[in-house]
Amino acid sequence: MKFLAVAAAVLAYSFSNWQMSHYRVETRPKLLKQATAELNAAGYAVHVDAFDGMDAELTGAVPEPADRLKAQEIVDAIPGLRALDANNGLKVPGRVELSMEPGSGKLRFSGRLANVATARKLVEFLQGLRQVDAVVTDELSFEEIVVEPSYLESPAFRNLTSAFFDLPGNGLILATESGLRIKGNATAKLEEGWKVAEREIAGLVNPEVMAAARKMSGAVGGDEVDFRLLLDVASYPSEWHVPGRRPDAPLNEVRLGELTGLLSRSDVVFDPKSKDLRPEETGKLEQAARGMKGAGARVRFVVGGYYQAGDAGGARETLARNRAQSVAGALAQLGVAPEQMEVATFALGARGGVLSAPLSQKVEIRVR
Repeated sequence: MKFLAVAAAVLAYSFSNWQMSHYRVETRPKLLKQATAELNAAGYAVHVDAFDGMDAELTGAVPEPADRLKAQEIVDAIPGLRALDANNGLKVPGRVELSMEPGSGKLRFSGRLANVATARKLVEFLQGLRQVDAVVTDELSFEEIVVEPSYLESPAFRNLTSAFFDLPGNGLILATESGLRIKGNATAKLEEGWKVAEREIAGLVNPEVMAAARKMSGAVGGDEVDFRLLLDVASYPSEWHVPGRRPDAPLNEVRLGELTGLLSRSDVVFDPKSKDLRPEETGKLEQAARGMKGAGARVRFVVGGYYQAGDAGGARETLARNRAQSVAGALAQLGVAPEQMEVATFALGARGGVLSAPLSQKVEIRVR
């Protein structure tokens, strides 16, 4: 009798071991494969691993916090698997939206981050920008499961952000792991710099999180594999050309309008490839000098030469600056104080092909 009991116990133990071995070797891999297929069919690029017995560990990234539970429920519904919350390693992509409230100087900082430290550093940086009076963070949330964009503290992102929000009236930057969306005002020169920043930031992103971020509602990008900077901007030759910008000059609206109108009739056109003033332009400069001297010593001016950005833009920009210096030098000889003038270049976008004269051969004087 005792022998039979021992034999039964041995058989039961052996059968149990066989069952466990069969589950581990045969059944569980099939269930894990089924779980992965069902998750993929639901739009989740989630990896499912065996954790302990029937327990399944989910890793990867999903678009939103609610998707973590949905992915878990899909696995739980498969007989023979359990996706316990303790084994849910799914992460959620963070996002940051920076938007300037029109005319207020208030920058709204909203979105989803993992920790407060990143937000504090960003707020401190944003408050130091020229056009920003205050940073509003009442729509900012924090969750431990969030993987925030890894480039938020990089020099490339900060340079891009400061250049954008230093322009009047801007605008919106949406930062996610999959890319950046910029909407507002820009200059052709800024857009060239942003393309450089795009390449630098692309080396910092997490590809797995980037793929999940593309599924987010309103996220930048579509089916692209790489990090992308998407622009929805109106481009201007310089910050002084952005609509709505009011010069710093201590003049009333009537006097400022008269001076602006006078200078707009004083554009100087150069011969192709030349930085030498044409004699027939002298009258324009004399007219401009009278207006500039009459405005008073506290008024500042920008003397800018136009050039077409794009390939070989460096040589064209150098010529544009030399032309602007020629005009500033002539105005100084006519009595305008040199310290009242800033020499600059105004970049024209390269999208429309080669520009015809006189636009790309012009020097313009604007009230700063």
